[in-house]
Amino acid sequence: MPRTVVKAQFCPPIKVAAILDTWQVSGPGRQLVASARALARHGVDLRIFMFQRTGKPPSPFAGFLAASHVQYLVLPDNGRASISAFRQLRDALRTWNPDIIQSHGYRPNCFAYVFRRLGGNQPWLAFFHGATAENWKVRLYHQLDRRLLLPSADIAVVMSERDKRSFAHLREQVRVVYNACVDLPPSTSPLPLARRDGSPVIGAVSRLSYEKGLDVLLDALALLHSAGVPAQLSIAGDGPEQRTLERQACALNLREHVRFLGHVQPSTLYSQVDVVVIPSRTEGLPNVLLEALHANVPVVATAVGAIPEVLIESAAGFMVPPEDAHSLAAAITRTLECRAEDAEPSARARRRASQRFSLENRVAAIVKLYAELLPNRARST
Repeated sequence: MPRTVVKAQFCPPIKVAAILDTWQVSGPGRQLVASARALARHGVDLRIFMFQRTGKPPSPFAGFLAASHVQYLVLPDNGRASISAFRQLRDALRTWNPDIIQSHGYRPNCFAYVFRRLGGNQPWLAFFHGATAENWKVRLYHQLDRRLLLPSADIAVVMSERDKRSFAHLREQVRVVYNACVDLPPSTSPLPLARRDGSPVIGAVSRLSYEKGLDVLLDALALLHSAGVPAQLSIAGDGPEQRTLERQACALNLREHVRFLGHVQPSTLYSQVDVVVIPSRTEGLPNVLLEALHANVPVVATAVGAIPEVLIESAAGFMVPPEDAHSLAAAITRTLECRAEDAEPSARARRRASQRFSLENRVAAIVKLYAELLPNRARST
């Protein structure tokens, strides 16, 4: 479980280059931005290095970074075997000369690995945020990440104790750093989540890919309707399974009851739903879980990844086995029925979970890793 660790201060300040490959404002991106602002108080100058694909509209994540007043550099990426993007990154790193390289995800991990092989001598901290399985190429990349890239880093960071057990081959090299409950940007406009005759609204915030289990959620929604619970489902996110899920909703006669919203501000969704459901087959530590708890929204989730490490109090949220639409539907029904009578005990349990997974604890854990990599630059406070 998360715990506050000994705080450290770097004097003179250290420079950390954080490499992140995302176009949207992703969960790892929000975690990184929140951490960067807090790390500055510990003498850490963190700069985010990101990529802009040629021919794509400007990245919303770059706009988010600018609004957050976090140092960042956008590097052009023509997508051709990543060679040009790597060269841009290599030159930028050599110019800035950071004290630590920090990479997030298999493509940044690959860039950090090659940079080191070409002579980069900075300590390297590699983050694993979980794996997807949308096609053979992505599965291959994740196997490369697990078997070659992460073992080559000085420290590999995972999101849960369960992840740590799956990386037993890394031995003393692997560390757990939990995600944090972070404040989200305020909602700017309402979503079209009109209730039909007071029907409850279920929310899901997810990449639309197989491992997220949204097909199981649609099956559970069909079971709810057959039991006389006319719930509506709003799904925020996009991904390769969207058309498959749309066809499934039509086949289940649910198309009028399911809304695919695309990318929206999560805070906008959380403020308008009765329950957030996380039906994943696999997970690390889902940001949506922490965000929903922080927003005091009831949660139903599968017992995978770090979710059991978060929902140690049943009042904070119900857990069910993955791949089980009947259990999922039953837990959603129970959550909707208990909203009023258990409102205050459940709210207290969610607040306690938010406190355990605080940004202060996450930043203290990251600072401890930096001090481990640069022991001569840190002093305890």
